[in-house]
Amino acid sequence: MDHWKLITVIVTVFTFTVEIRPMDSFLTAYLTGPSVNVSLNEVSNVFTPIRIYFGVIGSFLVFLLSDYLRYKPVMVFNGVLGMVAYINLIDSPTSFQIMVTEVCFSLFACIEMAYYGYLYSKIEDKEHYQIATGFAKSGMLSGTCVAGLLGQLAVYFNDRNYSVLPYYSLAFVTFATVWACFLPSVGNSKTSIQVDEVGGDGFSNAAIQDPSIPDYSSTGKSDTPNVVPSTVFFNRFCDFRHSYADRTVLMWSIWYVVAMAGFTQTNLYVNILYTYIVDVSDDKHALLNGLVDSLATMCAAISAYQIGKVNVNWSHHGFTFLTFSSLVLALLLSLGYYSTNILVVYFMYICFDTVVQSVFVIAMSQIAKQLKHDFYTSVLGFNAFLGIVLSTCLSSLLVRIGTSLPVRFLVYSCTFIILGVVYGCAAVILTAKDKASAQRYYSRLP
Repeated sequence: MDHWKLITVIVTVFTFTVEIRPMDSFLTAYLTGPSVNVSLNEVSNVFTPIRIYFGVIGSFLVFLLSDYLRYKPVMVFNGVLGMVAYINLIDSPTSFQIMVTEVCFSLFACIEMAYYGYLYSKIEDKEHYQIATGFAKSGMLSGTCVAGLLGQLAVYFNDRNYSVLPYYSLAFVTFATVWACFLPSVGNSKTSIQVDEVGGDGFSNAAIQDPSIPDYSSTGKSDTPNVVPSTVFFNRFCDFRHSYADRTVLMWSIWYVVAMAGFTQTNLYVNILYTYIVDVSDDKHALLNGLVDSLATMCAAISAYQIGKVNVNWSHHGFTFLTFSSLVLALLLSLGYYSTNILVVYFMYICFDTVVQSVFVIAMSQIAKQLKHDFYTSVLGFNAFLGIVLSTCLSSLLVRIGTSLPVRFLVYSCTFIILGVVYGCAAVILTAKDKASAQRYYSRLP
């Protein structure tokens, strides 16, 4: 087996097992049930915002430290956080234990980017990034699919008793943590700078250059001595400057940041929306959250795997693709506001998760292809950090003005509409420029 395939399989096993957490689909139902007896309003406005606020801190630490810690320790620490979270949910947790769980969940969700940083750092040929990302993402979504199905079956056969779910989640997260301990280590970082490696423009050639990327090509060294600070922060600044100067990185990063904010908000509150709609409609049937999560992630896993193999000139069709994707996501999220039928909302989430996860695969792989080695998590993690910050600001605003759950989903829909309009305008401008360039070219021909 080729080395890149072996690494992809190893990482996929980890992403699969770490996502088998059947408790997550029924967390709100468990907390508001007789075992814990927390109000729905408290879950929505007290405990869930904790996860959002600490997510800012967690995402900041991930993008700042993952590349230096070489990914594997971060993945092991991620598993430990999951273990602590589910241990605290066992046997009717107190309010303090629920808060600890929310903090662990917030940090747990932020470390996902470290998985891809590890994957990219172990694969030398960047042409394999898209399909490797598709495999890893499909493994992750398949794990969530199994978790949803397992949770639904456990609830059904235990007469809607959710207290057994933390034990299942703890078992699989523990296995994933042990698996992470045996992952091959990543070599030492190559981000240190020597004085003689500094170019005439004051930036490090060794830290920034990647011959496979035109924007990073060197024009040669200057004989003029330059005094450059040797701090890590300066090195990072140089890398960030050159990374985001690339139009492809900037294009996909902006969409990813805003979409990540909408995706995070939707994932956090859709579980609460299910319970809200059931209460409003006085539907006494059992919640199908686990089955829906299973179907959503199964569709997303298949889509992510298939789109990972698609060979498209994304530099030419990227803006158009993101425009239509944004408008489709906006239409789906609007159903969370206009519909009080739980089946319609279930359908909305299945389609939403399928589309957004597929686009994330393309976005991450396209960004990673433009980055230098050992800098993947810094940029991807920084994008995730900005997404969490935007999500936090949006959540704080909606909590402060006291919006209802359905109105929240209307706001999320409007966010994707704005995103679609912006990228639609960019697509039109790019198409016009390409046509003008083509006309100038043909006008010069004899």
